[in-house]
Amino acid sequence: MDLSQYTLPQLQQFRTKIAKEIDKRKTSTKSDLLKRLTKMAREHGLSLTDVVSSAAPAAPKAKSVTAKAPIAPKVPLPAKYRHPNNKNLAWSGRGRRPQWVDAWLAQGGSLDGLEIAAQKMGKRKARAAAPAAEAKAAKFEQQAEAPAAATE
Repeated sequence: MDLSQYTLPQLQQFRTKIAKEIDKRKTSTKSDLLKRLTKMAREHGLSLTDVVSSAAPAAPKAKSVTAKAPIAPKVPLPAKYRHPNNKNLAWSGRGRRPQWVDAWLAQGGSLDGLEIAAQKMGKRKARAAAPAAEAKAAKFEQQAEAPAAATE
């Protein structure tokens, strides 16, 4: 069938007519089939629902969705190497080497030196965090004691 001779509006009309005809034929085919199946079931002394419910193949089982453990957010690895002059430059030792490590090595530095710098920086952070934690704990204790003293 050559459709090139038709205009766009004509083709769109054909499309709607074809869609309507398809729906009409589907409906009539279903009803005819239902009538034939009902007649066949009646000839054997059964109802269509008896036949369909007992003979229906088991519905294909959906893939069981197992409950997966929730994925924890990725926590960055601790720094194994750190630039001695810039504490913001750190590398865990995994993956591609950062440019600042390559530059450090090109200038004659060693990875051991960067590793030592990371260890020193880690100790400084631990020391700086300890007094702050102690101050928070002391403040909390004071707040807890204040209401008790007011009631006495």
